[in-house]
This record gives sequence, structure tokens and C-alpha cells, in this order.
Amino acid sequence: MKRTRAFTCAAAVLVAGLLAGASGCSSTPEDTGAKPKPTGSPTAAQTGAEQVSAPEERACKGGTYTWFNLRKVSVLNGVTKAQRVTPEGTELTAPMQRLRTDQASLETEGPRLDSHAVFFALSMRLGFAEKGDELDDPASWSGLGEPGAYVPLGESGGEFSGLGADLVSYSFAKLVEADFRYSCGSGGDREPTIGHVSTWIVTGEGALACKEPLPKDAAAAHEAKRLSCGR
Repeated sequence: MKRTRAFTCAAAVLVAGLLAGASGCSSTPEDTGAKPKPTGSPTAAQTGAEQVSAPEERACKGGTYTWFNLRKVSVLNGVTKAQRVTPEGTELTAPMQRLRTDQASLETEGPRLDSHAVFFALSMRLGFAEKGDELDDPASWSGLGEPGAYVPLGESGGEFSGLGADLVSYSFAKLVEADFRYSCGSGGDREPTIGHVSTWIVTGEGALACKEPLPKDAAAAHEAKRLSCGR
């Protein structure tokens, strides 16, 4: 199976206080010979030892993911103004204007999971990865936008010739959201982890001529045409 890393564009050219309230000035106390008071928590001051919090529980290895509420939607995340192209040839120079700031994220409740493992599991659920693919790059590869990353904005520009038309460049992405439950087999005493993933599976850019008809299933292109061509 040919793999595509996250951020790879699937091109679809249609051509067509300062702490307020803190005590203002503090003076250094004179040395009175008294022993300094212990610092830290009140308990430490009384017992002379800091209390250490319990380590965060990690989820089991080799558990099972159950995915549900899976949603996919194509969105327009950038567009340029319409620019006139002459039959002799014109270079598009209108800048791409960002319309959305979608960011990949992972929210969980319960024993902690490795975020890369969660995104790889979702990638397998979507058919973008197969078991064993992560062995090449186990730390990061999933084929999806990883947590913290923003959906990239497609580039505008390029030279067009052979037609006289108003052209618009646009950028799009297919976003994915899903809920999941990660359980650890038959052990009834193991708490499951539940979570929500937001990411994307494809990004790209295209161009369209304002007076040319568009396919019905090209939702992002229709939105770009409505915004920049006025129809």
C-alpha cells in the first residue's frame, strides 16, 4: 500500500498583571539570627518532608480500540480573489487568504495513552495504514495531522495561458472527528480510556474559472466560487 504522510496535499485542480495585588515593594528582613522557616506545602512545614503525588496511570499495552461517532467533512480553508487571465498568459499573484484555523487534537479521560498510538489506530480504522507500517517510524507516522498541528494552507500562484477568464485559487481539507474507547481485554478491574480525536486525512489546492460549471460534489470549489466570483 502506498503511504502518504500527514501534510501531503492531495492536489485537486479543477481549473478549472504583572501580578496585580501583589504586595508592591518588599524589603529584605534584617538577620535576627532566627532559623528560616521551612518552605513548600503546609504538610511539609509540619513534617519536614514533601508529599509526592502518585504517578499517572498508564493504559495497558495491546488493548482494543472501539471507534464510534466517526465524521468526515470537506471544508474550504483558503481562497484568493478572482484574477483575470489573458489568452497570452498570466501569472496568478493574488495571495491565499486563510478562512479557518482547524487544529488536530486529542482529548482523553482515564489511563494515559500515547498520542501517536491513538492516531495510528485511527489511521488503520480509516484504511490509511496497515498493521506493521509503524515499524518504519514508530514515533510519529500515522498519515494524519498529529496533535497540535494546524491544517496547512494551500499555495496560490502559477501561470495560466490559453484562456481569457477570471480564475480563483482555493485551498481545502477533509476533516475527521471520532470518539473512541480503549479497553484492556477481560480484566474487569482495568479502567478503560475514552477519548475524542480531531484531525484531517487530506489537504489540497485547486483553481477554477468563474464562468465554468463545477461538478456537484465539489463542495469546497462551490464555496470558493461563491465567495470570490459573487455567485
